[in-house]
Amino acid sequence: MKFSRKYGQVFLKNLNIAKIEVNLLNLSPGERVLEIGPGHGILTSIIMEKNVNLTVVEPDHRFYNEIILRFPGLNAIKNSFLDLNPDAYDKIIGNIPYNISSQIIFKLYDFDFKLALLMVQREFAERLVASPGNKNYSRLSASSKLRFDIKKVMDVSRKNFYPVPEVDSSIIIIKKNNKKIPCNPDDIIKMAFSMKRKKISSIFKNYDGPLKDKRPGDLSPEDFIDLCCYLFPERCQGS
Repeated sequence: MKFSRKYGQVFLKNLNIAKIEVNLLNLSPGERVLEIGPGHGILTSIIMEKNVNLTVVEPDHRFYNEIILRFPGLNAIKNSFLDLNPDAYDKIIGNIPYNISSQIIFKLYDFDFKLALLMVQREFAERLVASPGNKNYSRLSASSKLRFDIKKVMDVSRKNFYPVPEVDSSIIIIKKNNKKIPCNPDDIIKMAFSMKRKKISSIFKNYDGPLKDKRPGDLSPEDFIDLCCYLFPERCQGS
């Protein structure tokens, strides 16, 4: 079978690592679980043993057909995760395509879930968990930390995948942190990191607060909320 560059298809072949992933989800009977991009079903087969309410979403018709034949009665959706309507799940899991990892994280902002476990490119994981001042700290880091607690669990060698990719991967765990966000600064974070070498006072000309001499990479997610409230007090709930 030819693999699709359109979907960024790389498949885990190590069953032991798949078992580690599912065990890390700590599944309980009856939980609602969403699997993103099951492919040949290496995770699916293990999850199905856990007596949970599993839904899989697969955009490639070849793997969608394979999954529904292999697991009769499974709730399978032929679609991209990026096109799903946000819903509530107890757990979310997936060995996700490298080429749309950022979009998948942003899409998760709108989903209601307790825990998500994803296999991602190692460099992407390092960006996700990076703190202010770190060279990997980015728009993705700041925006995601407003909503999630993210932990990198382990690295996985590229040798465990086929076709063999050019990079190694990492398993990450994501939990909703339920922080209150009185002023959503996503647009401010995006603009700031598009000019990340400039000082905040140069990026936002009407800002004259305590963060004015700092650069975007020095600001915590909470700093961006303060910046949002300063620039747009009408958006700041409780102000």
